[in-house]
Amino acid sequence: MRALWIEDHPLIGDSLQLLLGVVLPSLSLDKARDLASATRLAAAIPYELVLLDWWLGESDGSQAIPALRAAGCAAPIVIVSGDDREPVMRQALALGAAGYVRKSAEPEELLNTLQAVLAGARPAPPGAAGRGSSAGLPPLDPALLFPALTERQLDVLRALMRGLSDKEIARSLAISDTTVKTHVRAILSTLGVTSRGEAVYAVQQAAMG
Repeated sequence: MRALWIEDHPLIGDSLQLLLGVVLPSLSLDKARDLASATRLAAAIPYELVLLDWWLGESDGSQAIPALRAAGCAAPIVIVSGDDREPVMRQALALGAAGYVRKSAEPEELLNTLQAVLAGARPAPPGAAGRGSSAGLPPLDPALLFPALTERQLDVLRALMRGLSDKEIARSLAISDTTVKTHVRAILSTLGVTSRGEAVYAVQQAAMG
């Protein structure tokens, strides 16, 4: 089976490719970094599955899905996104997406969704339970753990815990990428860490006491 993975963040794309190679070894995965190259591939190759990041550079799924269909792509399209907002999920499904998986989800959720889609079923969108935090993270609000953070810094930290990129955080909070980076630097300084991953781990450890 040949699939197309459309994702402008190479690290995430590589991670997904490794995961899919384990759980779906028969899958051959092509990768595209932007909508233009994705539509060229879709027009030339009869893919059986498309994995699409909702936010793709300056475009989003509401542009990408119709563009892929116009290019002749008839494969089911599964959205794999860090954006877990209910209106975005509903819009994706209304546009014909076969499924929606959060980037923060456990591998089992991705696998179950893909198996359902490939079997011709339409999986239910991610449930409300567990939304707003990454899998395995305690539900305790970081505001109680790190009172020195401002409200906006806490908003950015919660977004980091959901696995969102700078661009996705900027869109969800209606702020600029530069402002996001400024808040991230302040968060790292306050938590005494040097990376986003360490920041999320620090929240987890603090919540566990």
